[in-house]
Amino acid sequence: MALERDETALLGQVDLAEMRRHVEFLCGFDKTSGTEGEARAASYIAETLKSYGVETHTYAFDAYLSYPKSAGLEVEGLGAIRAKTRAFSEPAPAGGVTGEVCYVPGAVDMFTDTETVERIKALDLSGKIVLSEGGGRQNMLVARQKGAVGYIHMWPSDEDVIHEGIVTPIWGTPTPGTIDTLPHIPVISITKGDALKIKALLNERKVTARINTVVETGWQKVTLTEAVIPGKSPEYVLIGGHLDSWHIGATDNVTGNVTCLELARVLNLHRDNLARGVKIAWWPGHSTGRYAGSTWYCDRFWQELRDNCVTYINIDSPGVLGAYDYSAVTAVAENEQFAADIVTEITGQTPEAERPSRAGDQSFWGPGVSSLFMLLSNRPPGQRAQVGGSGMGWWWHTEQDTLDKVEMGVLKKDWKVYALATYRLCTCDVLPLKVSGQAREIEMALESMCQSAPSFDMAPALAEAKSLLEVAVRFEGALDKLVAAGGAIVGPALAKAKSAANQATLRAVKTLTPVLYSPVDRFDHGPATPIKPVPALVPAASLEKMDPSSDEHRFLVTSLTRKRNSVVWALTEARRALQESIVMSVDDVLRVGSRRK
Repeated sequence: MALERDETALLGQVDLAEMRRHVEFLCGFDKTSGTEGEARAASYIAETLKSYGVETHTYAFDAYLSYPKSAGLEVEGLGAIRAKTRAFSEPAPAGGVTGEVCYVPGAVDMFTDTETVERIKALDLSGKIVLSEGGGRQNMLVARQKGAVGYIHMWPSDEDVIHEGIVTPIWGTPTPGTIDTLPHIPVISITKGDALKIKALLNERKVTARINTVVETGWQKVTLTEAVIPGKSPEYVLIGGHLDSWHIGATDNVTGNVTCLELARVLNLHRDNLARGVKIAWWPGHSTGRYAGSTWYCDRFWQELRDNCVTYINIDSPGVLGAYDYSAVTAVAENEQFAADIVTEITGQTPEAERPSRAGDQSFWGPGVSSLFMLLSNRPPGQRAQVGGSGMGWWWHTEQDTLDKVEMGVLKKDWKVYALATYRLCTCDVLPLKVSGQAREIEMALESMCQSAPSFDMAPALAEAKSLLEVAVRFEGALDKLVAAGGAIVGPALAKAKSAANQATLRAVKTLTPVLYSPVDRFDHGPATPIKPVPALVPAASLEKMDPSSDEHRFLVTSLTRKRNSVVWALTEARRALQESIVMSVDDVLRVGSRRK
């Protein structure tokens, strides 16, 4: 669609010189969470917002953070090898841990890998040190459960740097029920080149290695800065990006911090046009606390998010050198067309939607908030490393992520994508969220589960998913008719009908989002491990490997039955929300409008 005049005006007000000034300042020091550098960055953000005339809030709280200090690896026949340990790795005892190295083939994408852990489950790793490309937290946890004394993550791509990282699967601050899910073994990373040398030795004989790690873990005071730009209603779009970084973090996430600042400045100039407001947050505790800041915010404002937040826009790693590719954009099922349209309008490229992974401050699925974006522009294929940000640049999470890795022209383009998406969400009469997309994804997931777990009765959930999809398609069709007939409808009835339809859409979306993304109660936070759609019912596939007469089988069936009931309930609630809106608002208004015409 063509840009409206006010949209063109908004996009034209981006100030690249102002953004460059902020980038250069924030690239001048380390911003590790809980340190003086992060506090300095938070203060700079808050003072800048105030200079723009933006309402600013500051929250301070304690976060459970972990700092990897040093690591060592000695391999029999090779000697000392460069290594880094990770946040929440277990500190090695005096003298380190020693064991025979066991290579476990691993998938290369730590954010989607569900294969490596299954290989680890099949092994007896007593007293051994695992070597694997599989870098997911679930692998380390299960390796420890199978008896491993250490874990070496060999980086799957070829860059000659070692990336910082974190091994806890616990999302945010641990609870009594999650603290024991820490891996509790020393974990280190090495380059692919060094790992291949170890593998070559393993082809000849058994190999023994010793790992040393020094890690400091404990409570730190952190600061979260929030900008508030009110709209005409209590509803708002939440924008967030992590403030802390590994080392300088120029592209992960100084550029994201600056993008958020410029959004606050420009959107504040247009606040009189906003039907919905904007809240922008700079999250602490991302890198050393597994999204501690955004998790704290969700816990603190859960009901407000549930009641009033229409979408969460996640900004991470924009403006990267050479990141000209927009072929894949993170979006959920209900807004993937909206996201694609925005990207096409700004860049001329037509992206495919990429389902969000369980990573990157996606902390708001519990209250049901729809999410949009995270990573956006990427370097072209052939110029990418197997990393989780920085436009797929090899320097991600290293000391080399410095100012020279920023490209201001790309940052400007990325800013326009975020700005246009936010502005449209804040000004549109009808929210561009399609419940039919969620219903289709749930239906497809349940149909797949029927194939993988034929012994468990998925029929009640599948039937309700099909019913919801039918109602959602009818609802969206009626809403399209309502919008098209708007000029023929007299009085306030049209606005009321659109408002009722928006509320029905949000009620449905917020009920279905935890079904699609959360394996735990909607007031809790699931682990930072790869998930499939409708994760609560994914364990059903395990039934096919069990003795139906065993306690294990019967206990799991009982659990799955309760979880299936929760899925059916959510699907039914969503369907009823849409049905009520069709009956009470859309169809009635069309009839009234027709009579008046």
